[in-house]
Formats: sequence, structure tokens, C-alpha cells
Amino acid sequence: MPQMTCFQHIDCEGLGSLERLLKPLNIQINTLKTYQGDKIPENLGDGLIVLGGPMGVYEESEFPWMTEEINAMKKALHQSLPLLGICLGSQMMAHAAGAQVYRGALPEVGWRPITLTTDGKADPLFDGFPETFNAFHWHGDTFTLPKGAKLLAGNDWYPHQIFKVGEKAYGFQCHLEITEEMAKDWARIYAKELTPQGGPTPPDHVLKNVHENSVKLESLAEKVFTRFAKL
Repeated sequence: MPQMTCFQHIDCEGLGSLERLLKPLNIQINTLKTYQGDKIPENLGDGLIVLGGPMGVYEESEFPWMTEEINAMKKALHQSLPLLGICLGSQMMAHAAGAQVYRGALPEVGWRPITLTTDGKADPLFDGFPETFNAFHWHGDTFTLPKGAKLLAGNDWYPHQIFKVGEKAYGFQCHLEITEEMAKDWARIYAKELTPQGGPTPPDHVLKNVHENSVKLESLAEKVFTRFAKL
């Protein structure tokens, strides 16, 4: 049975639809919480998934476990293992590949469209995708594109939304794994980042049409993650 390692950084940011989609493929997921003391094994298995979190790569000195994870990601890239980085995971992947991570101009939270590039439309993970589609976002950081990487998708606020390093490593700044339940949980848990609690994003950007948006996104996520799993 294939086995993948997963790094999780906060309880509310789990695998989401990834868990449901990978289960029937008989892929075993070994989820590690290094921030709670879980040790990273020498053998990462057949692939690596790195999830999101509220911390930033530039805070690495405050979160020593992040250094261990980035080193594991460098190893995965060197070995050409299938690697999937989501939100913080994509920023860590960019950093591991030699890019810079920094604060964006403004937070991007809620449902906003992203557009595939020419490379994105040609990539097998996005075969048959609409050129532009709604994705879920909850981030304020961004990164330069690693040297030699392919940019697969972007938008007006954050041009580097999805990128690829080598043949099997994908970074998603946006959240394709989000479920309706997760979106509602994040709106509650991260409420201080929304208005009127002090953030720049109206709650409607997260909760309006959340069911319809979640169903549509999960249909796209099924294609992407199933194809990634076959790597």
C-alpha cells in the first residue's frame, strides 16, 4: 500500500477533501504534527503533503519545527518525490526551492477567481479545467517564483497562486482542499481577521454562497488530487 507523509500545523487546517479522495485509492497518510513534538522519519514514503497554518516562513526562528520540515521538503525535491504544498506549505516549498517569502500587499480571504497560465492549461493535473475558476483563499504572504519553476495559475492580487517544481512537486497558495465545514470553521476561528473585528474582509466573502462554491470547488479538487495521487 502506498504511503504518504503529511505535515499538519494547526488542528483546524487538516486534509479536507484530500482525505476523502485519497482513501479509496488505498493511500495511507501518516499525519505528523511536528509542532507537538512528532519526529519526521528518515523515509518520507511515496510522497509528502504539507498543509497550511497561520505562521509565516520568515518566523522560522520562532518555530524550530519549521526548519525540520523545510529540510524534509528539500529532501523530497532532491529525490523527486510527489510533493504537495498548500498555503503555508506552498510558501515553505518555495523557500525550500530557493525563493523568497514575504508579506503581500493585502490579505486575500474568501472566494476569488484564479486563472491558469499557458503552462497551467498544459499541465496534466488541470486537463479539462476552465481557464478561470473560483478558489478559496486565506493568506497574507506570498513568494517569488523559484528558479526553474513553472507558474501554473495566478490572479490580480497574488500572481503566484499555483506553481510546479520539477515534474512532481506542486505548490498551491490557494485552498482547493477546503470543504464547506472547514470554511465555516475558519470564519469562526479566525474571526478577528474579518470585519468588524478588525480585518479588511467582510464575512460574506467567506460565507456567502459557501455551499454552492464548496461543491463546485470539490468537483475540481477531485480531479486535481486524484491525478496528483497517481504520481
